[in-house]
This record gives sequence, structure tokens and C-alpha cells, in this order.
Amino acid sequence: MKKYIFVLSVIMLIAAVAFTTLSNGKTKTVKESGILSVDDIASDPSAYKGVITVTGVVADKSRFKIPVNVFLMVETSEAKICKQTGCARFYLSVRHEGTLPKEWDEVNVTGSFVDGGRVFSATKVEVLRHLDFGGK
Repeated sequence: MKKYIFVLSVIMLIAAVAFTTLSNGKTKTVKESGILSVDDIASDPSAYKGVITVTGVVADKSRFKIPVNVFLMVETSEAKICKQTGCARFYLSVRHEGTLPKEWDEVNVTGSFVDGGRVFSATKVEVLRHLDFGGK
């Protein structure tokens, strides 16, 4: 009887260690396609380390007079459903030194998070298409 209890407790210990090891850590993994959506990173942007690519729709340009160009991105599906960019639950601030895309452009931005995950510093901005909802 003691042998069975010992074996059962060892199995439970191994399972607990494996579960803890697999679920521990804040660093997120990138999808197989390698492209994340704005919603994918919304819960904890600072968890994504290194260079990643995020897709979304340009919502607005920054109105602040700052030396770098910044624009806001929202989830593509959210923009399509609302047919406006003002109803998004999460706005991703993207800093890019080059030419900024237009509002309603669906874009892939490649870069990394800076300032503790508050700003995405894009090294590449690729315009996929422009969404048009009857003049928008």
C-alpha cells in the first residue's frame, strides 16, 4: 500500500512541476504565421519581446507636436464591424520615422515595444490595402 502511495505522490509531483513550468512566464509566443493582430497583444503588450509584426487598421495620427511620427492602430475586425475607428477597445500607439499611412489603411507594422510596452517602435510599415466604407 505504501508503494502505491509513493508512486502516486511522485506522479503528482512530476505533473505539478510540468504544469508550473509550461504555464509560467510572461513572454508570449508568436502565432505560426508570425503576424499578430492588435487584439493579440492588447492584454499585455510588454510581454512581447524582440521584433514582431502586428496587423491592424490606422485609426488616427497623433495630434501631439512631438519630434517623431506616431499613429494609432486598432483591430481590423473591430474597425470593419463598427465602420469607424472611434469604438475600439484598445489603441496601439506606433512610432515610425518614415511616411505615415493614411487613416483606414490596413497595415502590417514590424518592430518592437519600447517604453515598457506603451509604444510600438516600427522599423517597417507595409500598407496592405485601404478600407473604404462609402467615402471613409
